[in-house]
Amino acid sequence: DSVPAGALFLTMTDLVTNAARYVQVCHHYRQDVLIADQNLMSAEWFVAGQNRNLPGVAFPAKLYWPSRADGFDMRELLDHNYGKFRIFTFAGSKDKSFEAAGYRQVPFGYAEEFVRPMDVNNLSPWQVNESMWAATVPLHLPRTPPYVNLSIAKYPEGTWEYKALEEYLIALNRYGLFAFELLGPYPRTAVPACIHIFSQGTRDLPARCNCSLDEYTTFWKNLGSCHYQGLGKGVGQAEYHRDELHAAWRIYARRVREG
Repeated sequence: DSVPAGALFLTMTDLVTNAARYVQVCHHYRQDVLIADQNLMSAEWFVAGQNRNLPGVAFPAKLYWPSRADGFDMRELLDHNYGKFRIFTFAGSKDKSFEAAGYRQVPFGYAEEFVRPMDVNNLSPWQVNESMWAATVPLHLPRTPPYVNLSIAKYPEGTWEYKALEEYLIALNRYGLFAFELLGPYPRTAVPACIHIFSQGTRDLPARCNCSLDEYTTFWKNLGSCHYQGLGKGVGQAEYHRDELHAAWRIYARRVREG
């Protein structure tokens, strides 16, 4: 929902691409967003037939295959389309060629946006001002239905439902860690941003499951760390941070003990 109108969304993996296309085709929802799967762009038949499906998108060569003479890499794809579209990805990029050209990926909701900070005139303020980025976290991180009632026993590892939950938690954790890095220079905006993100993670984390999701008990530890930073930097009410800090770390310790 947070991706702006007319965005170019470079997806990867069947789960993300098929889910996004499903809501567009079957529910007629957010049909303004252009979806291009990075894996499909590597097929020789894909690029040639996208004039109708992806109007305005420029493909630098025959297919997305950096090592081939007739292929292109992510940097070239961005160079040909950056400025015409705001470009987003979910689950990363197949190659990192864009980094040498000055692009970086900034978390935007559950996705990441490709931005080039040197192009100040082409960016909105939040993209070049990390303090403003932190202040926009609630806007860019739409609430989701609670996952806490999801039966992990019903959807074990290996199922699409489980994978969707895992991808969601990974994206949320990535967003929180990016905000966490801003606690030092921008405490007044970053502390509330971190608390917002990691609180959502603790809300949606299954109460207990013997699965790889257990590693995300760090949501509780990181939430406690956010309140610790708020307490130490004098952001907000000290009593509030102290109470929430103790509560978060108690739950974290219990979850670790329970394994």
